[in-house]
Amino acid sequence: MPTRHVSPAQTRYDPQFVRQLFDEMSGSYDVVNTLTSFGFSVRWRNQSVAALCLDPLRPDVRVADLMCGQGESWRALQQRLPPGSVVEAVDFSPAMCGRAAAHAAERAGHTTLSVRVSEQDALNTSFPDASMDAVICAFGLKTLSPADYARFAAEIYRLLRPGGSFSVTEVSVPDRWWLRAPYLWYLRRVIPHLGRLLLGNPENYRMLGVYTHSFGSCAHARPAFEAAGLQVTPHTYFFGCATGLSGTRPA
Repeated sequence: MPTRHVSPAQTRYDPQFVRQLFDEMSGSYDVVNTLTSFGFSVRWRNQSVAALCLDPLRPDVRVADLMCGQGESWRALQQRLPPGSVVEAVDFSPAMCGRAAAHAAERAGHTTLSVRVSEQDALNTSFPDASMDAVICAFGLKTLSPADYARFAAEIYRLLRPGGSFSVTEVSVPDRWWLRAPYLWYLRRVIPHLGRLLLGNPENYRMLGVYTHSFGSCAHARPAFEAAGLQVTPHTYFFGCATGLSGTRPA
C-alpha cells in the first residue's frame, strides 16, 4: 500500500488529493468511522441535526447536505423533517457519490424524504441563492484549509434563505490534558490499523488523524462564519472530542 507524503501544508488540502483520498476510503469509511468512534459518530451526527432551528409550520423543507459522504446523516434528518422534504446531497468524491446514490435508492421506499445526490464542490455549488431552508455538514470541515473556511461559510450564507438554519460538526482535539494525549495517540496509531483490518489503506486513515490534529476544533472556523454574516452558536460534544457550529442567516 502506498505511503502518502504531504510535505507542504497546502498539499493535503489540494482538492485532487482529498478527492482521491475519499475515493479510496469509500469502501470502508462508514464502518471504520462507526467502529473507531465507538458509535459516537452516529450520536454526534444526530446532535448536529438536532441543533438545526426549523420552522415547525413549514409543510416541507429543502436541506443541503454538503460533503455528504455516503448519506450517513439522512436517518437523523428524516426524524426532524416533515414528509415531502428534499435533501440535496453534495460531495466531490465520485466514489462517495456513487455509494450515496445507492444508499438513497435503497431507502427510497422506506423514507418520507426525497434525496438527490450530485457530484459538486461544496465551496461552489450550483444551487440558486437563498434556495435552502437548512444546510448541514458532518465531518467534512477538517479537510478544508483554514483559508477556505471563509469560502465555505459564504456558500452556506448564500444557500440559506433569510431565517434559514445551518449546523456543522467535526471530530476535534479535546482541550483537557488527560484526554488530549491518549486521544491523539488513538487517532495516529490505532485507527490506521483498524482501517487495515477492515480492508482500508492504513495510510488513508492516518491522514484523518493528520487533518483532525491540524484542524483542532470548530472554534477556529467560527470567526469565518460570523464574518460571512451568520449568527453562530458553538457546541462541544463528549469533552471536546467533537465540536460544532450552528445558527441562522438573519432574517
